[in-house]
Amino acid sequence: MAQDDEVFIDTDDINHEAITNMWSFSPTDEETPQIHAADIVEFIGQVIAARRSALAGKDMLFYCWHDAQCRQLRFSLVSRSHGRLPFGCELRETQDMALIAERVVNGDWRIEDPMQAPSEEGDEQEAAPFVLPVFVVAVP
Repeated sequence: MAQDDEVFIDTDDINHEAITNMWSFSPTDEETPQIHAADIVEFIGQVIAARRSALAGKDMLFYCWHDAQCRQLRFSLVSRSHGRLPFGCELRETQDMALIAERVVNGDWRIEDPMQAPSEEGDEQEAAPFVLPVFVVAVP
């Protein structure tokens, strides 16, 4: 479904466009052991290939990120004419899908308690600013 779903284009409202085109998923506890980062890379590659074919003649950005709060892999499309991605935080754009796949599979889904309380030492240190890694590629 994610490969063939209709794409919504709204060059006036990046947030509406992004939300309407967004897909997200996370595995069940039973599915998690069978999922590997390489599987995610292959799946996203297939989605991108399908989108490239379906969006011939359109200038869009496909982007994918790990939403740690929801424990989901998310991806969406926005028009390139916006000149940016619809996030309110600092981004680290990458063309290495494996970076995002490793983060979501091995840094989240395979960890029993990903939201552990910080140690007492961690409370004394100043928190590093949040930077969201996002895989981005132009389509078509």
